[in-house]
Amino acid sequence: MNKTHPATAYFLAAVACTAFLTGCFFRPSPPTPEEQNEKIGQFISKGGYASAHNYAIDSVRETWRHDGQTIEVSMLAPTEKGRYPLIVYLPGLGEPADGGRLWRETWAKAGYAVFSIQPVEIGEALKELAPMHGKPGDDEPEMSDEDRSRPSKAARNSELHYLGHEYFSQASLKKRIDHLLWAYAQLKLRAKADQGLFAAADLSRLIVAGYDIGAQTTAAMIGEKFDGVPPQTQDFKPLAAILFSPSVDMALGSVATRYQNISIPLLVVTGSEDDDPYGISSPYVRTAIWEYAPRGNKYLLQLNKGSHQLLAGSHLSHRQEPDPAQEPGEKAGTDRGGMPRFGGHFQGEDRMGGGRAGGPPGGMGRGRPPHGGMQDSERDARHIAAVFSISGAFLDSVSKSDALAQSWLSGKANQWLKKPSNLKIK
Repeated sequence: MNKTHPATAYFLAAVACTAFLTGCFFRPSPPTPEEQNEKIGQFISKGGYASAHNYAIDSVRETWRHDGQTIEVSMLAPTEKGRYPLIVYLPGLGEPADGGRLWRETWAKAGYAVFSIQPVEIGEALKELAPMHGKPGDDEPEMSDEDRSRPSKAARNSELHYLGHEYFSQASLKKRIDHLLWAYAQLKLRAKADQGLFAAADLSRLIVAGYDIGAQTTAAMIGEKFDGVPPQTQDFKPLAAILFSPSVDMALGSVATRYQNISIPLLVVTGSEDDDPYGISSPYVRTAIWEYAPRGNKYLLQLNKGSHQLLAGSHLSHRQEPDPAQEPGEKAGTDRGGMPRFGGHFQGEDRMGGGRAGGPPGGMGRGRPPHGGMQDSERDARHIAAVFSISGAFLDSVSKSDALAQSWLSGKANQWLKKPSNLKIK
């Protein structure tokens, strides 16, 4: 019987161990932003909707003061002189005014002026939370003395729930509505005076959109009943609205009657994993706004395994580390070092995706996603492509009376989406 030399046995064991570790920890790298960008373009080119235009855009950020509070505003618009339908976008809790960058840049490149507003108090709300010990996904992380001084996951969730209920309260909602109406009045003054980029806003074609806490404000502005005096919105009359991850607090009751006054065209976007971190809404109740609003031009985009974080529209993949906030006055379409982001066009002979396919119109986050894998990345790309196409067709149909956009929404959108994601219309 041959005996293996101890050194040889040690070497073989080391090789086997290395192979095991390699299989466990060295999985294929997730796609880069450029690769994800290409995937989105491919999905849209196979029957998705794309605007007929692809404008160069510019941006401006300012801080205003109202009622003792600092208000951040951001304006995105085509550089080509003209008046464009105005979208007022309201970011989520803990986001600055330039939140939702993917959605906003996409719309601006399609020929919209996008005005975003966020009170600094709301944008910095989650900074009050202490960092949680350990890394995401660690069940029992090894803790240093510094880690032990930080809250556990359970404690942090408790803090999030407390802050969420504080900021989503009816009293906080009223304050945000007051800020919004004041900022909109300031925008009108600047637009009528042809002041800078604000001159691009066509105030007669107004659409309001919001995500998370911004969706709560949006819903109140378009007719959702809430506890208190209804907002005075005589000068704020949107043609349509888009709600990303709308907040539906079942504790307020009257769900069946709360949305009966929402008569304008409405697009609701949510997903099967659209759980907010505040414990207020769940994926199962977010569709209530669509279900109980009166019939007529009401759309519900449901993304299979679409998450709350992805619907923020801040990055190409919700598994990426967040980018630093865009600096005031930074040109849209460039990163901090002046490098171009991976935006492009979908123009060509066929607006439904049969022509030339460049990258989708939107700024992309940098770096490789640290989590997820290839399958998740492909799903993210499909979800982002779905939002680009569905929201773009919705906006073009309601603000530009685009018959082609309306035809695609009502007839071809679901064929392109393919189940389990779907678009419901009533």
